[in-house]
Amino acid sequence: MKTADKRTLRTRTRLREALIDLLMAKDYESITIRDITQRAGVGYATFFRHYASKDDLLVDAFQESVAQLESLLQAMGTSGSPAEEGRLIFEHVAAHHDLYRVFLRGEGTQSLVDEALREGVKELVMTYARYTPSIPAAILANHVVASVIALVKWWLRNDMPFPPERMGEIYARMIIEPVETLLHA
Repeated sequence: MKTADKRTLRTRTRLREALIDLLMAKDYESITIRDITQRAGVGYATFFRHYASKDDLLVDAFQESVAQLESLLQAMGTSGSPAEEGRLIFEHVAAHHDLYRVFLRGEGTQSLVDEALREGVKELVMTYARYTPSIPAAILANHVVASVIALVKWWLRNDMPFPPERMGEIYARMIIEPVETLLHA
């Protein structure tokens, strides 16, 4: 049973990586399932044992990327500054920029972006709930997550004009530091 689980994980990983590789060279709409399976080195029918469509694979790739980012941020813990946290976010986005560009365009992916927003807000509300700021924790959390998504979108749409280090500083100054000031007021 464990062999099948490992094989399934390996196949899904190869399909996600193939999609991401193809996104570097081609526009999402022009990528076919046959392109993906050939790049991944798996059979065409195998694709459908794991995903119902190319869009399902895209969703899985995005969720996996977000999970990797969350893991990186958790590993950093509270030891990093807001600017370091922001740098880490933008380095991750830069490493997966084609995937994030497709995803944040909103063409058929808006519901997943909305879900990521809801999940991010839910996590931050728990963090902010221990404070008693003049603005409710749910509103602050929504502001932070929506602002981060907007900043990432801007950066990607403008061809990443600043390095991740600078974007981390901007993230800290524009988003995190003002909210921390509100939380500690």
